Amino acid sequence: MVREGQLRVIYSLLKPAVRAAASFRVPIRPLLDLLRLAYFEHLHRQGMSLDEIAAQFGQTPRHMRSLAQRLGGDFFAAERDEGLARELEAMTATTRTPAELHALLPAWSPSEIEAALARLVADGRIERGDDGRLHAAQRYVVMRNEQFKGRIDSLNHFLDGAYRAIMHRLVRDDRERALTKTISFSASAADLKAWIERLEGELRRDLAQIDEAAEFAGLADQRFTLTLGLAPRGDEP
Repeated sequence: MVREGQLRVIYSLLKPAVRAAASFRVPIRPLLDLLRLAYFEHLHRQGMSLDEIAAQFGQTPRHMRSLAQRLGGDFFAAERDEGLARELEAMTATTRTPAELHALLPAWSPSEIEAALARLVADGRIERGDDGRLHAAQRYVVMRNEQFKGRIDSLNHFLDGAYRAIMHRLVRDDRERALTKTISFSASAADLKAWIERLEGELRRDLAQIDEAAEFAGLADQRFTLTLGLAPRGDEP
C-alpha cells in the first residue's frame, strides 16, 4: 500500500517537470503520456518483464507492448546512445569482462552493448586488455557534446545525481554519505566567473586524490555522485 508520505515526496519531485511543462505550454494529455512512458522505461531498464510492468501499472500486457515499441525510436536516442555509454564507462571503473557488463545491463541487447563498447574504445574512454577485460582509460574527462541528445543525456545524469541525494539525505536521513545544500548569494559577473573556475579546479584535484586513494585501498566499487547546480534567481526560465 502506497503511503501518503511517499506520495508527498513524489509530488515534490514532479514540480520541476510541471514547471517546465507550464513554461513550454504543454497540454495535460501529452504530459500524462510522458509520465506513463517514463515510468515504463524505468521499470523496463530495471529488467522487469512486460507482465510484471503491467501488474505494477494495473493494466494489460497489450498496453505495455505499445510502450515497449516506443523505446526504440529517436525520442530515446539520448538514453540509447549517450546514456548507455555513460553507464558502461562508470561500470568499467572496476575492470570487468564483457560478460559481466552484459549481466549488469539486462535491459540492453548484446548488440547495443557491444556497439557502445566499441565506440568507447575507439574514443579512448575505456581500454580493452589483452585478456579482453575492460577498464576506464581516463576518470576525469570533460565531455563536450553540443548536440541535443548529448544535452539530454547530461540532463538525465544531473537529475539522477540530484534524485539520489534527495532520497539518501532527505528521505532516508543518511547523514554520513549524502548531502543536500542550497545557498543563495549575490555576486558580480567577474567574481562569479572567477569563483566557478577556482571551484572546478579545486574539486577535480581533491576528488582525483580521494578516488586514487579508494582505488589503492580496493574500494573502487564504492562510488559516489556529486551533483552541482548554479543558476540566477529572478525571472522564471
